[in-house]
Amino acid sequence: MSERPSDDQRNSATFAALTMVLLVSGGLLTLVALVLPQVVWMVVIGIGLALTVVLQYLVWGRWLLAKLRDAEKREESQAVKRTEPDE
Repeated sequence: MSERPSDDQRNSATFAALTMVLLVSGGLLTLVALVLPQVVWMVVIGIGLALTVVLQYLVWGRWLLAKLRDAEKREESQAVKRTEPDE
């Protein structure tokens, strides 16, 4: 019975597969761009939209995470106040 591959082996295999997909996609896109130069602008616009989505996700994600942390701290401090005995 063979042993399961370690996490590092699986991660490196996934990285290699993704790299190959990107290289093959890039090569095919280059060939298409040689035949149809307008494709380059479509790719530039697509990358711009993707970067906009990533930036928006990072900004809103960090803001929301900070808000949730603050709310959790407030709830925790209120719970501690409720459980402390009155003197």
